[in-house]
Amino acid sequence: MTQRRGTIVLDPGHGGTVKVGGSSPNNATSPSGVLEKNITLQMAFLTRDAVQRRAQAEGHDVRIVLTRESDVNLGLAQRAQVAQAHGANLFLSIHCNASDGHNARGVETLVRPTAADNPNHADDAAFATTIQNAVFMTIKKADPATKNRGVKEQQLGVLRDHDLGPNVRACLVELEFIDIPAVDALLNVGPAHGKTRAEIADALAGALIESLPVA
Repeated sequence: MTQRRGTIVLDPGHGGTVKVGGSSPNNATSPSGVLEKNITLQMAFLTRDAVQRRAQAEGHDVRIVLTRESDVNLGLAQRAQVAQAHGANLFLSIHCNASDGHNARGVETLVRPTAADNPNHADDAAFATTIQNAVFMTIKKADPATKNRGVKEQQLGVLRDHDLGPNVRACLVELEFIDIPAVDALLNVGPAHGKTRAEIADALAGALIESLPVA
């Protein structure tokens, strides 16, 4: 088995109660009242644990850092700068989508466009594709109604290379549209929601470790 080594920064989107540096406290809310900011934090914890378990079992040398570990909000630049401060190889921002009444479904992963001062676009897109495929295939096993919305470009402040630092591969994953009742059941209130969350975290862990440099 190929051994991997490096530092991963996970960024649970949103948090707190007020807007800070372009980061809103919360965007999406499920029909049962579960807030995006809480799902993203819990998914970051689960993913961190899954990475650590896999690294220990498979002999990888991985350090993993979260931009926040409680219900606080950080500005977009401040979140990205965590990667620079820790000399990270990978930066993954975790979010959930909202359909705003359009009944949209699916998983998508976002990268900053080349035209928006992203010299690492090709590397970011490759990383994003690995993340996208891992999450989509996992959710599809639990709910075939999900859709693969693919890797897209968006000028996101949290993915600015100036703040992330050189050579950091970065993307933002939107796990699903949590304001859809079927997704609320899948991730939050259904009988298998805990299993589904854990499986997504395990898939993310595999994709993250696979994307690290060879030791």
